[in-house]
Amino acid sequence: MVDYVKIKIKAGKGGSGAVSFAKQMRRSLGPPDGGDGGAGGNVYLEVGKDLTTLIPYRFKKNFQAEDGGRGAENHKKGAAGEPLVLLVPAGTKVTGTQGRLIVDLTKIGEKIMIAKGGKGGRGNAHVKKADFRIHNSKLFIQDSDVWRWHEEGEEGQEAELTLELKLLADVGLIGLPNAGKSTLLSRLTLAKPKIAAYPFTTIEPNLGVMDQKGKELVLADIPGLIEGASKGKGLGDQFLRHVERTRVLVHLVSVEQEDPVAAFLVVNKELKEHSKELINKPQVVCLTKIDMVDNKELKNKVSQYKNKRIKVIPISAIHGTGLEELKDKLISKF
Repeated sequence: MVDYVKIKIKAGKGGSGAVSFAKQMRRSLGPPDGGDGGAGGNVYLEVGKDLTTLIPYRFKKNFQAEDGGRGAENHKKGAAGEPLVLLVPAGTKVTGTQGRLIVDLTKIGEKIMIAKGGKGGRGNAHVKKADFRIHNSKLFIQDSDVWRWHEEGEEGQEAELTLELKLLADVGLIGLPNAGKSTLLSRLTLAKPKIAAYPFTTIEPNLGVMDQKGKELVLADIPGLIEGASKGKGLGDQFLRHVERTRVLVHLVSVEQEDPVAAFLVVNKELKEHSKELINKPQVVCLTKIDMVDNKELKNKVSQYKNKRIKVIPISAIHGTGLEELKDKLISKF
């Protein structure tokens, strides 16, 4: 999944003003009538309806709007440059130099101008209105070169942007690799993520919609986090940014973990180091894959959480055990 890119954008340059003279009988030069140049095209960012990644910007990094047209005779203004509209998915955070936040685009159809096109230059039709006193006009204005005065168009604005996609979901499923997140997502929603019995099956977030008692929640399966994720290990820093917009976290710990509480603390440590906001999000803790152990071992693992005063819901996504309790718990958070 392409969810972090850097691009350069440039608005169009304004067109130059024209140098032109009206055609008049018996005069070599009629009054100046050169029109103004057209404005350069603006650059916009717009949230597209069917776009879910930043893949259009994976290889192409430089974008420029059309320049404005040159002015023409008889006061004709040059054509304005065509604007450039760059489509991005909902959830795109846009920052400029030094990480300065420009805009957070979250709604389909939302549109913002990100660079303004240059103003068109004035044509020599403006000369007759000009004040030439600063040029010692009594002598200067008789020089025909004065009447050929015109302006070049202004340069358009340009910027270097960082586009960062963060999924928009109500609930984020987190945990160490192979904790059962993808399987749970497939059971709670109609999503069909890749599932296998080995770590790192999920290498990009998956989304699904859970319907429970008339209420719909969007769930995101966040790829497995490992120790050091907040510092980029295992692409963890890229995965963690997707958790930032979620309102509730479902923290999955496999019953196969020898020390399930330690596994729980490892992930929370990475959340805290990435962002204080993440560690303060509400968490629903689930002990997963309980069909893999007998009742004695299950009670032992659950008791480890009780000893730490951590509430835990034992679940089996395969057999459906505990899923209704989990779904009711989730909708109670909204």
